[in-house]
Amino acid sequence: MKKIVLLTLAILLCGTVFAQENDPVNTYLDSPNPTAFSPAISSLYQSITAGENLTRSKIYSLYLMNVEIQRLVDELMATADSLPAGERFSLANVLMGMEMLDQAVVLYEGLNEAYPTWSCPWRHKGEAYYKLGEYEAAAGALQEAINTNENHQDAYLWMAFALNELGEYSSALENLERALSMESEEEGGEDSVIPQEQIEALHRELVERLSGATQ
Repeated sequence: MKKIVLLTLAILLCGTVFAQENDPVNTYLDSPNPTAFSPAISSLYQSITAGENLTRSKIYSLYLMNVEIQRLVDELMATADSLPAGERFSLANVLMGMEMLDQAVVLYEGLNEAYPTWSCPWRHKGEAYYKLGEYEAAAGALQEAINTNENHQDAYLWMAFALNELGEYSSALENLERALSMESEEEGGEDSVIPQEQIEALHRELVERLSGATQ
C-alpha cells in the first residue's frame, strides 16, 4: 500500500495541478480530517460523473481515499487498547484483510495477553504470521489456538500449511487430516479463507511426498 501511495503522490506532484486554491481537495490535503474529506471526495466524484479531467479525478480520488484510510488506521490504532475486545478483534481482521499485517499482529498480541484462553485471536495471529512468511511464529500461535480449543478446525488447517513450509511434512499431514475429519459447524470451521482446492492440493502433495519417502 505504501508503494501505491508514494507512486500516486509522485504523479500528483509531477502533473498539472488539478485543484485550485481553496478547492476542497487542497483543503483536505492541508489538514486531513473527516469533515474536510466529504466535500473533497464529493467534488472529485462530481468531476468524474461529468467526465471532466476524468483520469486525473480518479487518481486524486484514489490518493485521497488512501490518505483517509491511513488516517483512520492511525486513529484507531492509537485508541486500540481502549476498544472492546470484539471491536479490537474486528479491527485486526480488517487490517489483515488490507494486508496491514504488522499492525494486525500487534492487535492480536494485545488480545492474546488480555484474553489468553480466547482461541480465535491466536488462530488469526497465526494466519498473519504465515502471510508474513514467519512460519515458526505462525506455528507457535496456531498451537496456542489448538491448546485453547482442540476443536478449532481452522487452526489445524493453517498449522498444516505452516508445518509444510517448515518441512515438517508428517505433522503437517496429521494436522490437515485432523481438520478434514471435523464437522464444518464446529468452532472455527466457518471462517476459513483457504480455498478448498488449495487444501486438497496440499493433501495430495503431502500424501505423495510421504508415500515416496517410505518406498
